[in-house]
Amino acid sequence: MIILGIIGVLSAFGFLTGLIFIFFKKTRKIGLRLAPTGLILALCLFYIMGVLNPDSHKKTESTTGSGNSNIESFAEEDLSNSQDEDIIIQHDVDWSVNKGNVKFSIDQISIVKKDLESGDQGVIGVHMIIDNSSTKDISTYPTQGTLLTNTREQITASLHSHSFDGDIMSGAKTDGIVLFPVKTLNKPNDIKSVRVQWDFWPDKNNSEGLQELDAKLNF
Repeated sequence: MIILGIIGVLSAFGFLTGLIFIFFKKTRKIGLRLAPTGLILALCLFYIMGVLNPDSHKKTESTTGSGNSNIESFAEEDLSNSQDEDIIIQHDVDWSVNKGNVKFSIDQISIVKKDLESGDQGVIGVHMIIDNSSTKDISTYPTQGTLLTNTREQITASLHSHSFDGDIMSGAKTDGIVLFPVKTLNKPNDIKSVRVQWDFWPDKNNSEGLQELDAKLNF
């Protein structure tokens, strides 16, 4: 690995030297040969070193397998990819409401059991779809909403939820996952129902038209 590193550095130095030679008439031909050769060789060697470097693999494994994570990591990964039923359970649901040609839908609830750095024991992910077929731009904030579980825990949405709400223009359709950290969760099956509330303005230019949406979901 050290030898490859030395050769890689020399190749990079050769590439730079070749670039300098190109600017001088007497050494231009040498530079035109040296620069591309050095660049290709350096890139190949650094790539091989990256593949063979065991430390990079160890870092990836420790990050993936760590028992201490935070809610942001769930926002960055697709909750539907996990196959471990002891860690995550997904419930397909069919909830929707139409408010003046604005359709709100919830089609999946994901419950994750994982000890978080915040001290919480898991997270609930609510996948929501917003379809604004109305003639007005709307405002709605499910990522600032509140969730109630059947275990009587009331939870405020995490700031690390997907960013998909706010002002939504007429004709736009958007979706994302709202994350709710759970303080006490022995196992995902303990959550059998949730109730989700959030604010909605049918016209973003009219602050007096506030409505509160309320979704009750049983699995």
